[in-house]
Amino acid sequence: MRAVRDRLKPLSLPDLAGQRAVVTGASGGIGLATAAALAGAGAEVVLAVRDRQRGEDAATRIRVEHPDADLRVELVDLGSLRSIADAADRIGRRPVDLLINNAGVGSDDPGALTRDGFELQVGVNYLGAWALSAGLWPALRYTDGARVVTLGSTMAVRGRIEHGFGSPTGSVYRSYCDSKLATVVFASELRRRAERARIGVTAVAAHPGWCATAIFDTGGPPAVVTAIGRMTGALQSPADGAQPVLLAATAPNAAAYYGPLKHRGSAGPPGPVPPLPAMLDPAVGERLWDLSATLTGIMIDL
Repeated sequence: MRAVRDRLKPLSLPDLAGQRAVVTGASGGIGLATAAALAGAGAEVVLAVRDRQRGEDAATRIRVEHPDADLRVELVDLGSLRSIADAADRIGRRPVDLLINNAGVGSDDPGALTRDGFELQVGVNYLGAWALSAGLWPALRYTDGARVVTLGSTMAVRGRIEHGFGSPTGSVYRSYCDSKLATVVFASELRRRAERARIGVTAVAAHPGWCATAIFDTGGPPAVVTAIGRMTGALQSPADGAQPVLLAATAPNAAAYYGPLKHRGSAGPPGPVPPLPAMLDPAVGERLWDLSATLTGIMIDL
């Protein structure tokens, strides 16, 4: 594979000293790049990962660049509601200023399921993010100016939220797109509900464009995107792909959705991008909210 180099100037982040950030999927790729940047800006960063050794290795890599980084590794399997509840109980004992729902999987097995019986990609990419956000909600709700950032994808535009959501569709492509549409609709619905309840938590969606990360190694739907990215020259590094996420996490008066601004959203400097139509439709948001609560048995107390 052709090497992918950082092409964007690193973002200048505000001083985050005294803030506590939780980043899922922080052992590699965009999650690791996001965690490293936040730690470099002074935040205490919880690396929420599925494998402890990979998490500790990631912490070591971050400390090479930022020797004084304040890091903690926490285990969480986003394909297990029990694991998520246990992790949220540990992490949520102290205030959380920033939750980055970054972790995701791509699968080439249309029958793959989570431990709770959900289609793997929808279960991990979206329902896992829903459950962790719910578990950490008390720690976020009572933290002044807290923010939840949830990662979408350029493929979200092809997703649907319909009857049977969360069950195998017979198409890994369809399920991946559905999972990513759900993440951005969740962000917009959480934002609407928090504003309506006058709760000071801001929810923001972001997508990284086309990036070279481990999610592309599975042969599942994301592999199609990386192949196109290589052909067009628009494939980004994880550090560049993390920039819309970091902007969503730290920009004052945050917009609803951030992503790359060039190559039809696949690469380039980060900035606000137009929300998808489903993000602007309260009926879609309410349908997803109700489905999420019904499927997981977990509610977000607003």
